[in-house]
Amino acid sequence: MFSNIALAYAFLYLCAGLIVAGIIILFALKNSHNSKLRKKELYAKKHQDYFVYVQANLTGSEPIRLPIGKLTKLEREVIMDKCIAWIDQLKGEHADKLRDLTRETGFVDEQLKLLNSSWTGTAIQAAYRLGGMRSTEAAEPILELLKEEKKVNYAIIYARAAARCAERPAQLKEMLGSLLSKGKPVHRMAADILMETSLESSKLLYELLESDDSDFVKVGIVAMSGHAIPEVMPAVTQLFGSKDLHIRSEAVKLYLSTNPVLKERNIVEWMGDPVAEVRAEMAKTLGAGHQAGSIPLLKNALGDEDWLVRHNSANSLMQLGEEGFEALCETALKGTGVAKETALEYAERAIEAANEHEEIEKMMTFNKKRLIYNRYFGTAPQANANRMSGVIGGDFTA
Repeated sequence: MFSNIALAYAFLYLCAGLIVAGIIILFALKNSHNSKLRKKELYAKKHQDYFVYVQANLTGSEPIRLPIGKLTKLEREVIMDKCIAWIDQLKGEHADKLRDLTRETGFVDEQLKLLNSSWTGTAIQAAYRLGGMRSTEAAEPILELLKEEKKVNYAIIYARAAARCAERPAQLKEMLGSLLSKGKPVHRMAADILMETSLESSKLLYELLESDDSDFVKVGIVAMSGHAIPEVMPAVTQLFGSKDLHIRSEAVKLYLSTNPVLKERNIVEWMGDPVAEVRAEMAKTLGAGHQAGSIPLLKNALGDEDWLVRHNSANSLMQLGEEGFEALCETALKGTGVAKETALEYAERAIEAANEHEEIEKMMTFNKKRLIYNRYFGTAPQANANRMSGVIGGDFTA
């Protein structure tokens, strides 16, 4: 019995010792990290004149040299990280000259050696810095690391570095293939990474959209969102017939975001699309494009099962002048269910929101809408009736 108690006490002492040792190690690491940061700040101040010299010599044919004298490892890191920050901010010959500096000073070679480190953190940091220096020599070694990496968060860092270092479109496709093979839905992240390349993207995006690999297609569509490239749009329109509903809906949404001239059959088809996001985007586009001939479709969509479709349809009707607003009021009076509720809400919102107008055109537009509203409902919304009458005034027959 006593031997068991002694063993228990020994175990407790051992655990306590390990906890104390762990705390000491943590404090030591923290102090070491803080000390390193302080030294970096001092070196940054020390080489301020050198940084001014670099900026002054970014143009011209004269090569940029390192500071005179022997530099410590930490000093070299400070200068390298400063160059990386500038390369991210600059383009053209200025960025090229900084990349030449990182090669000539041995920064690239040093980081290439660190890629083979057995410590994952060291290899990750080296890949990040090589990506920042846009080192084409590092593209293949980083792609190899990306293939072998199992953790998605590390794979994303390697993929971003590979995209920045890539010198051929084939390397970008290899990067995408490796990243998407990790089994996680990272299409948006992959698209973001893809657009960090220095290579011309239009040809690659076209190839992705025409690929038989649905993952590549999804990345291509996301990559084009917000900055549709005209020469790639033919490949987008070919996806309207895709059997993959997600790809088809994203292609339609991307196409509509470019404010195209729409054919009547496309409007009718997409307003009745099985995917709610497509219907919602189409309803939004009809108002922004002032498609007054689509008022019956928008009016019908006020009863859609999807809230966003109803919301966009009501907003579009309000943008389509007197005809659109009258359709909204008519549905609010004679409609049923959610169509009636939606129409009434937005008709009242249109009246309530327009109670202060300084421009004559806006006053006249509001007065016309109020006349239509009064014709259907008799008076403006009670809560704001007195306040609005004091602000608007005038002859409502204008």
